[in-house]
Amino acid sequence: MPNDKIAILERALQRERRARKNAEEILEAKSLELYETNQQIEALLDDQSAQMTLIIDNSSLGIVLMQDRKIIKTNKALIDLLGYTHEELSVLDINKDLTHPNDIEKSDRQMALLASNDLDRFSLKKRYQCKDGSFIICNTNVSAVRDTKGNVKYFVALIENITEIEKKTKMLNALNKLSVSILGKRDLHEIAWEIAKSTANHLNLEDCVVYALNYETNILTQIAAYNNKSNNGFTINNPHSVALGKSIVGIAAQTGTYQLIKDTTTCAHYEVDDCRRLSELAVPIIANGKVIGVIDSENSKKNYFNQEHIEVFRNIANLASAQFNSAISLNKEKKAQKEKDRLLDKLEKNNEELKNFAHVVSHDLKSPLRSISALMSWIMEDNDGEFDEDTTNNCNLILGKIDKMDSLISGILQYSSIDKFEKTDYKVPLEDLVNEILDTVFIPKNINISRPNKLPVVYGDKFRYQQLFQNLISNAVKYNDKEDGLIEINVEEIDQKYLFSIKDNGVGIDKKYYSKIFEVFETLGSQNKHSTGVGLSIVKKIVDLYQGKIWIESELGLGTTFFIELDKNPPKNFEKLTEKANSVAG
Repeated sequence: MPNDKIAILERALQRERRARKNAEEILEAKSLELYETNQQIEALLDDQSAQMTLIIDNSSLGIVLMQDRKIIKTNKALIDLLGYTHEELSVLDINKDLTHPNDIEKSDRQMALLASNDLDRFSLKKRYQCKDGSFIICNTNVSAVRDTKGNVKYFVALIENITEIEKKTKMLNALNKLSVSILGKRDLHEIAWEIAKSTANHLNLEDCVVYALNYETNILTQIAAYNNKSNNGFTINNPHSVALGKSIVGIAAQTGTYQLIKDTTTCAHYEVDDCRRLSELAVPIIANGKVIGVIDSENSKKNYFNQEHIEVFRNIANLASAQFNSAISLNKEKKAQKEKDRLLDKLEKNNEELKNFAHVVSHDLKSPLRSISALMSWIMEDNDGEFDEDTTNNCNLILGKIDKMDSLISGILQYSSIDKFEKTDYKVPLEDLVNEILDTVFIPKNINISRPNKLPVVYGDKFRYQQLFQNLISNAVKYNDKEDGLIEINVEEIDQKYLFSIKDNGVGIDKKYYSKIFEVFETLGSQNKHSTGVGLSIVKKIVDLYQGKIWIESELGLGTTFFIELDKNPPKNFEKLTEKANSVAG
């Protein structure tokens, strides 16, 4: 073989060797890179697995991995929730063994749909039984893990305890229903029955009783009951009463704090009502810092009542307190009004009897007075010129006393009939009325009548206004001792009031008489022998009848001013009174 060909072959062989070596180096590098990548992937998977385990173990939700409904793995949260160990849970069926009997059917139905590919996941609220026998309410979310053929390989369930949320929601709903049921009610017993019924139904109680506290007697009395003492008529058979501070109910009312008795056989304060029960809870109803009632419940089991019962009782008591207190106040108002009406009826009867008595007495008194007066006149006529001066004066004094007695009796009759006299005059022109009075009352020549302003038209009874002004004008004339006497009758308008004044420059009134002159039979000493002491009492009674005010300003020797304040507006029932008057007049 020629040397040049050999050289070519050697060069080709060298190139092949170099290429192989490069390939081996590349393969070695790739293998190393692949190994490192695998190591990284394994490390990442291990880290993710650790994180997932950490998340599962520390989740607040219970997590269950099931196969054929058998529990194969759970987290710590579920163990804490149900109280079982891993080993105990591993032999239990989550539906048959851990689900409340009333919830098994709907849970089985959803699991069957999941297994048949009709569902991928479902959510269900159901009750789980704990190891101690109690039940909790949970939201359960179940998902299916399928193989490549679509068959269910595992079930994964997330379980969230919502027992407290359900309790609070249920309690809130119960409180809302109670609030609606008693809203607007003001009858004490009706509210109490709603409280008893709502509390008993919400907590499934054997017994629930509402007591009301009477502060006058310090006695608590049953006014509503949800037990064998009650019936459909909302009445209690033999309602029980307890003294404040006595029995469990009485202590709750006295202290203002709830009383929880887990075993009544060991409680010295327990009182048997309709039958003996073994546990009792009494919670006070408090309004404005005062106990006004008590909600009480008993149960035939020991240790029946718990913190949930206390919380519900307290919330119901707080909700009902304002309405309950309002009803108690209304009840007191009704009793007070009833007593007031009774007293008013009695007063009206007494007034009517007094009025009749005054008429009878006045008739019985006036007849003998007239006879005495006639006899005295006959005696004086028969002995005219025979009596000496003293005897004649004594006889005249007797006749004067008889006239005064007659005037006194007439005044009493007028005073007693002021608020009974019925007239059909409701618009009274006082200007015309006073003119009539001045025409009929004797006004001495030395007295001048002044009227600066025209008197208005007022609402009321003409007869009463005539008595009012006539008595005041006559009084001003009677007690005027001046040679130039003056009587001023005036009126001013102040806001919605009329201020009338009758002013004179007469003898005046001592301040010691200010508080007495309007009382019946009170006179100003010996200033006027003919005064009966009734006239100003009549004036005061008429002013009071129209809900006005009367007062005086006076100074001895200078004169007196009587002020009368009356409302300008007609009374509220003016239109009805006018219609009645017109119908009577027609």
